[in-house]
Amino acid sequence: MVARHDRLARETLQALLIERAFADARVRIFYADGSNGQSDTDHFTRTVLHAAAEQAKRETVRRLRAGRDAKRGRDPQSYVGGRPAFGYRADPETRELTVDPDAATVVRSIFDRARRGESLRSIAARLDAERAGSRRWHPTSVARVLAHEPYKLARPGRVVDPKVFNAAQRALASRRRRAA
Repeated sequence: MVARHDRLARETLQALLIERAFADARVRIFYADGSNGQSDTDHFTRTVLHAAAEQAKRETVRRLRAGRDAKRGRDPQSYVGGRPAFGYRADPETRELTVDPDAATVVRSIFDRARRGESLRSIAARLDAERAGSRRWHPTSVARVLAHEPYKLARPGRVVDPKVFNAAQRALASRRRRAA
């Protein structure tokens, strides 16, 4: 049971492939809007509705991008909102991201520990015990920090040396290969 056509999939091809897979398995998809007919005309109508949903998605993405660009103004590097990544804070007046020194220290310790081969779970447990960054730490939040490439970039502000960043990535990849 699907509420509307655009809830099955946002891309026409994907929606049609899903419908085909269900049909091959002899399972019917029921749409709450009542467009459940099986004729060729009904199939055509569903295809058009899927295409309309895909176009609406593209239009929404375009409007969001235009809004961010307008909010950003002339500076293509300015921060346009949302929650900044851990280690940064947004200056409310200039809309620029700046490095948060206390949080950046925690970020650097995460990369150092990962580079030395500590597991995500171990890093999270240690940070949580220390109440580092005044927050709770989980392996997924540590992984998110380790995956955030802007930490090694000069702009918005380098938090981690690129060599340390890359060494941590190699250590993580090595752990994944050993686990596999």
